[in-house]
Amino acid sequence: MYLSLQACRALAALMVVCLHASNNLRNELYLGHAADFVARLFSFGDAGVPFFFVLSGFIVTRVHLQDFDHPARVKGYLLKRATRIYPVYWLVFALTCAAASLLPHTRVVLPHDALTLIKSLLLLPQAPSAPGDTGAPVVFVAWTLQYEMAFYAVMALALVRRWLLCVPVALYVLNRQWHAFGDGMLQHFFTNDLVILLAMGAALAMLTRTRRPMQHALALCLCAALAFMALAVWDMQTFGDPDYHWRVLAYGVVSAATIWGLVRMEDGGWALSPDHLLVRLGNASYVLYLIHIPVLSPLCKLVKAAFMHTGAHQTALATPLILGATLLMVLASCAVAWLFHRHVEQPITRWLNQVINRNGGK
Repeated sequence: MYLSLQACRALAALMVVCLHASNNLRNELYLGHAADFVARLFSFGDAGVPFFFVLSGFIVTRVHLQDFDHPARVKGYLLKRATRIYPVYWLVFALTCAAASLLPHTRVVLPHDALTLIKSLLLLPQAPSAPGDTGAPVVFVAWTLQYEMAFYAVMALALVRRWLLCVPVALYVLNRQWHAFGDGMLQHFFTNDLVILLAMGAALAMLTRTRRPMQHALALCLCAALAFMALAVWDMQTFGDPDYHWRVLAYGVVSAATIWGLVRMEDGGWALSPDHLLVRLGNASYVLYLIHIPVLSPLCKLVKAAFMHTGAHQTALATPLILGATLLMVLASCAVAWLFHRHVEQPITRWLNQVINRNGGK
């Protein structure tokens, strides 16, 4: 495991949490325009999503490269991938459902029929019109996991025979250029630029399959960092404007360069400590990503109550106070995620892996 990539995973998750925390406070239900500056400050936070996609393509491909053209390993691969995603997701899904059902105005995020519920539990693609408006009812950030599961299925083809990867590639091109899946939800889902980022990560894994240092790895990382900062400043300057098509690919290229540089630096002997705070948070990043919205929701209500009671949102100190509140909400989300990871996710994953190994899963 490349520990620097775990640290980057933590930073990407933190960016997403900061984005959602500041945007939630900017909602008219809470502090409204008083939180505009803080929301602008973290407007680049969705750049964490392209990083996750490139990293996922890289990690899954790198780990299973030796399994290509070995059909007997497909079962174990699918079991381990499912174990990684589903149990924690189902638990967060159930807890969020229970919390949402308590109040009439939050029940709108719950699935309205059995088919929607089944699709939600299996992380199958759904139309954005499904409850939650992202195509992922209840845990609305799980729309990204739908792509993750689709990618796992595609990689399973490579375990059977690597040339079978030509099939999804051909379907993607047909769908992108000639709308082979029509003009509905599937066409939209499978032409998302995020699909390219998964492929970018997979290609990077194949390019770096040999562990050898790169002379200019540090320079590559520094250039990627500068490019990221330039994109982040651009996002802050264009805050409120429609998203630009090239943003996803630009952040994806920066993410790929960062991963390439860090991997080559670690191949050359440099490494972070396993006890580094960001590495440890990176280990809990999946839980943080899933659970931060349910955690932020009650915290936003507390922040609103505090600001309304004191009138702080109408003072000259409103912006720094809102920034401080946002960061405290992010820290609280991290604390809850770490506890959940330590006392729930890790024991469940450990037990399931033992069951799989006992039953011959590889």
